[in-house]
Amino acid sequence: MIIDRHTFIDLATHLEGASEGVLDITRRCVALCEDASDGAPEGPTWMGLVESLITVNAELTALEQTLRALLEANREEEEDVARQSLKRARAVAA
Repeated sequence: MIIDRHTFIDLATHLEGASEGVLDITRRCVALCEDASDGAPEGPTWMGLVESLITVNAELTALEQTLRALLEANREEEEDVARQSLKRARAVAA
């Protein structure tokens, strides 16, 4: 086993929470822009915020891909263990 089920679920839960947090912040920023009296947010401040959100989103995407790879590696390892167990059982029976 590459990663146990409890740890995987814990990581996935935290990743989901972080993703939801980024979405919430993004929605709030959009609402602030829409509510702005002059119609346009301050350039450098807002661009920095948007760039930060994009960076965080990219990191979350990388974490999601890593978790998917771990899940697949676990599946492959479990299949290998099952095949080996079946071979041993057949050898003992023979």
